Amino acid sequence: MMFFPYLCLLAYLPGVLSSSLLDFSAARGDNPSILGIRNLEAARGDTTSANTDDLYIKLGADPNGIPSLHYHRVEGDIRAEYHSLSGKLASDQTYYIGYQFSLSEIEESLMLWQFKEYAANNAGDGGANIPLALEFKSGQIHLQYQSSYSTGREHQWSQTLKTNTVYSFGIVINTASPGWVELYFDGKKQTFSTSGTTRLAANTFPGRTEPKFGAYRGEVVGIDTYVYRIQIGTSLSDIEEAAGLSGSTTTTQKTTSHTTTKASTTSKRTTTNKTTATTSTTMTTSAPASTTTCAWNGHCAGTTCVHDSDCSDPWYCVNGICGDDTTVTSE
Repeated sequence: MMFFPYLCLLAYLPGVLSSSLLDFSAARGDNPSILGIRNLEAARGDTTSANTDDLYIKLGADPNGIPSLHYHRVEGDIRAEYHSLSGKLASDQTYYIGYQFSLSEIEESLMLWQFKEYAANNAGDGGANIPLALEFKSGQIHLQYQSSYSTGREHQWSQTLKTNTVYSFGIVINTASPGWVELYFDGKKQTFSTSGTTRLAANTFPGRTEPKFGAYRGEVVGIDTYVYRIQIGTSLSDIEEAAGLSGSTTTTQKTTSHTTTKASTTSKRTTTNKTTATTSTTMTTSAPASTTTCAWNGHCAGTTCVHDSDCSDPWYCVNGICGDDTTVTSE
């Protein structure tokens, strides 16, 4: 049969049919080593390969008790990052990166993500040191772009973030010179302030460029960040969860009865299931109007959520909607 040789060829190309390149979930308890190379640096050039009490990246929980990858640096330490997909990205490709995290501190010049250049970062080759980065400037997170070795990083988009709040970023990078960049924030596609469009023309791959996740610079204070999900792939569907693109409707196990309590305004609610059916169903939830004052705009009763920390007190996340025990659920 004529198509048999082609089937044989596909058998020797195992990566062709799979577009997901990296999928880390703290909730699953994934080993952080799947993220790549752990980079720990106390002072410039003072590196270590092992976690210490002052400088580490390890599985744990955020202040609300949610499973997360905890990045910790004491004051003065400069770097706690994972360097992902070393030597595995190629030019003239489009990569999708999803990144979900929260912060305990916000500090000037703190970088949470880099697309770092490793080959052409010199005056002779002219490659940008950090073509793309998420960096705090003047209290806001900025998407920064550096076009060449001789230029500085320039703001392309910005947003005010809060501590102890879960955020989702989706970054789409076409690796070329010139290539392009697209950005999603909490599931919504963003417009760049410099171009007024949702696609930024950029020199994204001057030589060998790869992503780094964690906390770099901002060393004048101690830093704690919490990472919940990192996904990298070759299509938007590969990063749906980490980029906040999966929507507010969730599929959960149907329960015949349950009791729910919220212990305090800062702790995670606990749910005890008394009996559980073996079938699954799609649950849609709506929260009633409330007379309680909401001081956290965008996180009030009725708004979508992923975690309890997405909701302003006294509400918590009930099947993807900020509400309370009176929240209406339909099947």
